[in-house]
Formats: sequence, structure tokens, C-alpha cells
Amino acid sequence: PTRVHKRHAVVKYMFYNPEDVRWFMPAGITTKHGLQGNIIQSVGDHGVMKCLFNAPIKQHDTVCLHLYKRVFPKFAPIGQKEEQGEEDSGHEQGAGIGGKHFQVL
Repeated sequence: PTRVHKRHAVVKYMFYNPEDVRWFMPAGITTKHGLQGNIIQSVGDHGVMKCLFNAPIKQHDTVCLHLYKRVFPKFAPIGQKEEQGEEDSGHEQGAGIGGKHFQVL
């Protein structure tokens, strides 16, 4: 950050124009010291932005923007009654560990 005041910070050199700042505004930002924050607004014409963090930030902290999030699929076991009456058609079911079948929710 270039300027810091308690929980607010002005960050430079992350984006090149205000359109990029507005595009990534819904994404959360983090710091190397573990603080979480949000982009509040764009400042000027060169991609400078104001940010708000959950705790006071220090001048030497590094602001990061994660561009991906790992998402695991939700699996639920199929009941015994449904499994006995139906044949394994392969639709929305997959063989789990030990031959158990799971249904994707």
C-alpha cells in the first residue's frame, strides 16, 4: 500500500485502469499477514484503489488478490431403498470408495 490509515489503505500498481478495479471489486483481497479486505473504490485514472481491511494494516504489508477459488463438489450417499430398486445407469452417480455410490447434489 502507498498510504495507510488504520483499516483503510490506498493500493497502487495492482491494476492499470479504473475499469479493472471495478471488474475485480466483488473479489476479496488478502494480505501476506492474513488480513481480509474489500476494494471500496477506484481513485484516479491509473488503477489506484481504496481498500478496507478487517484490522489495522501496516505499511510494509503486501496486498494480494486471489484470482481462483478451489471448490469441491458436494456428494451425498444414496439411500439403501433407492439403490436396491434402481440399476446403475451412470446418470448423476459415481462409484465411490469401496463400491458405494454417491449422488451429486
